[in-house]
Amino acid sequence: MKIMITGASGGYGSYAVDYVKKFAPEAEVYGLVRNADNAAKLEAKGIHARIGNYLDKASLIRAFTGIDRLLFVSVSVHEQQINVVDAAREAGIKFIAYTSLHEPQYAKFGLEINHSQTEELIKKTGIPHTFLRDSWYLEMAAPLAKTAIQTGRYPYYAGEGKVSWALKREYAEAGARVITGEGYPEIVEFAGKPVSYREIGEAAQSLTDKKIDIMPVTKVEFGKLMAGSGIDDMGLYLGNAYQDYAIVGNNGEAESTSDEFEKVLGHPLTPLAEAINELI
Repeated sequence: MKIMITGASGGYGSYAVDYVKKFAPEAEVYGLVRNADNAAKLEAKGIHARIGNYLDKASLIRAFTGIDRLLFVSVSVHEQQINVVDAAREAGIKFIAYTSLHEPQYAKFGLEINHSQTEELIKKTGIPHTFLRDSWYLEMAAPLAKTAIQTGRYPYYAGEGKVSWALKREYAEAGARVITGEGYPEIVEFAGKPVSYREIGEAAQSLTDKKIDIMPVTKVEFGKLMAGSGIDDMGLYLGNAYQDYAIVGNNGEAESTSDEFEKVLGHPLTPLAEAINELI
């Protein structure tokens, strides 16, 4: 059996390559990368590398030829996703596991549109498939927790709004289990236990002996307090974006459950404080 992971040099893909090799030692494991340098790094790990680019369908067809099962790691540009699906069909891929979005029937930064459309494209190919409906990476909330430990202050304005997080490596492990296994349904919902931003602050507090002032504030106050805190621009952007998302609600987050995720993994998800500690 020949298994390919796309985006094999990225965060999710790198984890997935290692898990696939672990779960299916008898399989020939391939990674799709965009250049020779990344290909060399994969080959050094004992992974067959093929070079291809989502922008270039012909390169994808070449890379996918002879592959049996494809772990399709999604991107946000729909036109590129179309190329991957078309190439998989033309190359004769026999099974696709696609990293989709948890509960895309809800508004989720507009990402639900791309993922829903890509799921439909895959369905139309007739290729057997499983949609890995992943929720959010805890990595995106970690900068606030790290800054809280460094500064002793944790302002937040999301109230009781909740988001379902899990570690990127846990989503990748679940994807690897699906692509190397059999008998999974068309859709698997992968979500962590929903937590509030206050709970993230409390988890950070549990990791340090220093007192952290966990402060419910307004959005304006949050911005002022974070200024000069040392958090980088991306961390601050994500802190605002996901708090706004949590406040608006009507997104399925609070009702999410980790049951299906943990069933596929075969073990519980990493507890929140332990997961944050791993990231910071």
